[in-house]
Amino acid sequence: MPVKDKFLNPEDKSYKPSRHPEHLVVVEREATIRYKKSYGGMSLYFQGIMEKENAVLRYTVCSNQDGHDEPRVLRFQVPRMDCPECYEKTAWESLPGETRFTVETKSTAVNLAGISFMDQLPVTVAWVQAVPPDGTALDTLTAGMVSLEDYNTLVKGDELRPVFRKAPRASASDVMWVRKGTPVRDLPEDYILSKRYKI
Repeated sequence: MPVKDKFLNPEDKSYKPSRHPEHLVVVEREATIRYKKSYGGMSLYFQGIMEKENAVLRYTVCSNQDGHDEPRVLRFQVPRMDCPECYEKTAWESLPGETRFTVETKSTAVNLAGISFMDQLPVTVAWVQAVPPDGTALDTLTAGMVSLEDYNTLVKGDELRPVFRKAPRASASDVMWVRKGTPVRDLPEDYILSKRYKI
């Protein structure tokens, strides 16, 4: 594991040592760790958002209506391998290009993020509702990254469209969301349209 250390000024009071301040050594440590990550049963979703101009958003469906709190089909925009109500295996489906995506709410912008978003701080997220052409909204929302500029002006009900990373990283940041009607020249850097989801 490669490690880089940089010695810092022990006089800096922000470190606030509780003991032995006269013998304080403070080091900023940068470490790189290699590990293997599997998306397991979620892999089909990530494969879909990594297809660049052929990218597709997939979701899962549970048709076991008798096993649900309300007797209806459940559809999960954030895919779930097992239904949280009846525990049956779910089936995969794809969101067609005519799907309507709207802002339900926004999360607080944060300057701390996991590795997928470390180069895109602050992280600005809208909670996105998907309504396929049949007019029935999916049962769960998805958290979608939006640009800071869009984030500052979005309100509930605004329409969004997905865009996808040119060079996928196999992470949730491979898909971002932009306002419907955004000119191609104004897409986030390194993101492109999918043939399936026109702006």
